[in-house]
Amino acid sequence: MRSRLPFALFAVATLVASGPSSRPAHAEESAPKGGAAKEAGPKAALELAAKVRAKLPAPVEPEEGKPGLDFGYDGDLVASGENTGTVRVKVDVGTFRDEPIWLVTEEVVDDFGGSHTVTESVLYLARDLSLVKGEWHRTSPDRSVRLAFVRDGDGYDVSREVSIGANTPNMSKVRLAAPAGATYGRGALLLFLRYAPSEAATYALPLLALESTIPAQNEHEAAPETEPLRIEVVGAAKYGTGKATRDAWMARLRQGRRSSELYCVPKTHALLGIDFLMPPGIRIVPKGEGGEKPVYEDDKPATSWKAAFLKFGHGYHLAVEKWIVAAIHWETMLATEIAAGEWAKDTVLADFRKAYVAEFIAKSKHRPREQADGLLRMTLATAEEVEEKDGVVILRSSPEFGGNVYHFKAIDGVWYLIRIDQ
Repeated sequence: MRSRLPFALFAVATLVASGPSSRPAHAEESAPKGGAAKEAGPKAALELAAKVRAKLPAPVEPEEGKPGLDFGYDGDLVASGENTGTVRVKVDVGTFRDEPIWLVTEEVVDDFGGSHTVTESVLYLARDLSLVKGEWHRTSPDRSVRLAFVRDGDGYDVSREVSIGANTPNMSKVRLAAPAGATYGRGALLLFLRYAPSEAATYALPLLALESTIPAQNEHEAAPETEPLRIEVVGAAKYGTGKATRDAWMARLRQGRRSSELYCVPKTHALLGIDFLMPPGIRIVPKGEGGEKPVYEDDKPATSWKAAFLKFGHGYHLAVEKWIVAAIHWETMLATEIAAGEWAKDTVLADFRKAYVAEFIAKSKHRPREQADGLLRMTLATAEEVEEKDGVVILRSSPEFGGNVYHFKAIDGVWYLIRIDQ
């Protein structure tokens, strides 16, 4: 008996800029009309951004009867084509040590694959968007990370609290260097673009590398970016597809390996949505346009191929035998293996299943749910999906995520994994 158990299942390599970049479905339709911005070197881009920042209005309450400077954005978070949560940004004005500041609050709720993660921040920004101080908090069923940071001289003093499960929180202090004028957060970016000229140009914003103080979610995460955020204002573009297509004003964002396209209302530069190109597969769209949020329950029959994939992925990564068993249609898989000459014709089904499950459990890293869903999300985002005439859905994962080929089929109304090729 010769077994070809998928030892490389869900292997992950660090994504680099030359790696797979799955563009959003509407990206070709939204190609800019006005052409690319004039290329600018790093120093020139920083200087040009400094001029825009110097012209921002003072963040103070308006005179009676005049409109305020506050604004907000409510959006849906979309991952691998499905609604997985919400994004909220609120920009207001206030004071800190008797100085006017921009007060920015942000919240991202992410429910991908069954993991519920909430990331919240409160940021105090000076008139020119320089970060004065802030708090950042991320919670999930597996862990909680809380940061408090304040500018002091040439950097920030960061207080960090990390809780893993029910364990006693680990408290620590970190000194984080940062360039002059460093800022942070999506609210700062929206403020900058709100007051930036409409004409094509290239800017750069120095950012606080706050992620460097956050414990890595898994061993495959790339090092946090430290270079400035490069903003290439392109200008006129189209956002959306079909009847939902609308005029937009677009900017391309890039920081190291990360890149995205940000779309705004042409006249006001109010945010419409963001398409992430690297890492791929994630979008932020206007509230209500993300579609119905799917519900995945690993203990229930899979109602889609993606539900079967996630059930199997959770079973493998978390080492939960019952999910592995329930995700696979063993009779079909055994028949396929026998036909391919990989297993003997007289193989007992129970022995076949036992061998596969034992191998999956042996290779599992017993990851926490949040970490597993992060890897599964990226596997889906970088994979190629094909539906065959017989209803079988084939998912080809990229080499960075194992390079495996998964075959799914609905049998008696339930979706199963029926074959795995390396």
